[in-house]
Amino acid sequence: MNSVLSRGGARPDGRRRPLRTPNSGLSGRPSPTPEQVRALLGVALRPALLALVVIATCMVVTLVAANSDLTGTSGSIAAGWLALHQVPITIGGASLGALPLLPTLVMIAAVARGCSRVVTASTPRHECWWVVGAAVAGPVVVTAIALAVVADASSVIPLSSPNTLAALAWVIAVHLIGAGIGIGIRLWRPIVTLLGVPDWVLAAARPAARSGMALLATGAAITVASLLASWSTVGMLVEAGDGFMGGLGLTVLSILYLPNVVIGATAVLVGSSVQVGSASVSLFDVVGGPVPALPVLGALPEQAGGDGWLAGLVVPAAVGVMFGRECARRAASPLSAVQTALVGAAAVATVFALLGFVSGGAIGSFGTLGVDLLTFVGATFGWLAVFGSAAAALTRRRAAPEEAAASPRRAPMPPAATAELPAAAETVPRPDRGDTAVIDAEVLDDGHQALPAPDSEPSTVVDAEQSTIVDAEVVVDAEEVDDGVSQVTDADAQSDLPDSRRTSND
Repeated sequence: MNSVLSRGGARPDGRRRPLRTPNSGLSGRPSPTPEQVRALLGVALRPALLALVVIATCMVVTLVAANSDLTGTSGSIAAGWLALHQVPITIGGASLGALPLLPTLVMIAAVARGCSRVVTASTPRHECWWVVGAAVAGPVVVTAIALAVVADASSVIPLSSPNTLAALAWVIAVHLIGAGIGIGIRLWRPIVTLLGVPDWVLAAARPAARSGMALLATGAAITVASLLASWSTVGMLVEAGDGFMGGLGLTVLSILYLPNVVIGATAVLVGSSVQVGSASVSLFDVVGGPVPALPVLGALPEQAGGDGWLAGLVVPAAVGVMFGRECARRAASPLSAVQTALVGAAAVATVFALLGFVSGGAIGSFGTLGVDLLTFVGATFGWLAVFGSAAAALTRRRAAPEEAAASPRRAPMPPAATAELPAAAETVPRPDRGDTAVIDAEVLDDGHQALPAPDSEPSTVVDAEQSTIVDAEVVVDAEEVDDGVSQVTDADAQSDLPDSRRTSND
């Protein structure tokens, strides 16, 4: 979706004309090309249309399976669209605010995928705003139509119209989150550079995501274990569906509510509590009461597990320690490690607050379903902040001396070289100043002298100007070598070197 800009020309007064896109209007603002319009329409309508098709199919199958006429089918489909976006609905005077979270998460993922496919790292800013606007505008139009259909169908089925502003706010929020995730995946580097986000804040992203996923995964494992332990109760609730289709519907509904239950189990894990009507569950106490006949709620324990339940507090503590150690590996100092841990803990607590808020609500005559939001957020932040910052500071402080000791030093001489050096030094003694008895040598044409090497050793060549023994790496003083060379030439080779040079015949 990259716009093609035309080159600006010069005005008669010498001033430059502003750059405009080929489809820009008189105001100079760029307008999308036909290809971009098609892409934006896909972003705006594709997730909404797919969702409506799935909702319509489910509603029709349910009504046919229940041997009911198709009166009010359009109202049911519109109510399903609103429920998909967590809009509280009222059926027969009973308000339902605790809606399944799985379809909403799927919608967010679909919007994010659609937005990420039409933007790149080089997409201009105004085109990114086009994508965001399209991702929100399409669902808003569908929501307006759904509200009108619900108002019309309320005379046929016992369905009340929800608050218009609340419905629009929920739909906009869901699709803004999806669009933000999709565009952020592509443009997070330019965004953080533009905002000037510190490095220790960016370092908290991956540890925070991993610690949050670890807590949610533990909550999911607890949910599965509780369902297996209460399998007889779950089976009884499925059989209460009165037939195969009824049991299948309850099973599908339980699957849609599974993320809600996992969030509740995570809240219990960190020390908070879950309320289902008049019943409540925590690590410290279990209060019984009537609950909806939903098979997935069979995972609720009937009584407290005693002191053994308190062992579950070891899990968030261990997650906090691992979170802090990972923050320390990405930080340069103990202070930045602690700051990274605190920022990551705040991010996880914020996300859990949002999940806890949308996972609960009213459940008709039973009361409310959801987690104790205040203790859930506080306990999550506390486990990660306290244990994470302590582990980050200690890990970073211990790693500092080890990194200093492992800093690169001057490499020692290899053992082979150190073993050969004494032998070379003994074979080739260093001449002293004024010593007339120097080593036996032959003066070469190029100013070098060949030193006799010991048996089975290669000869060593010494440069008279640079005064370095190559093989043994022993440095010889230049004046001493000159004295030795002059003595050798005076004693043995004076008659052979007329005019201080050898001829080619010699």
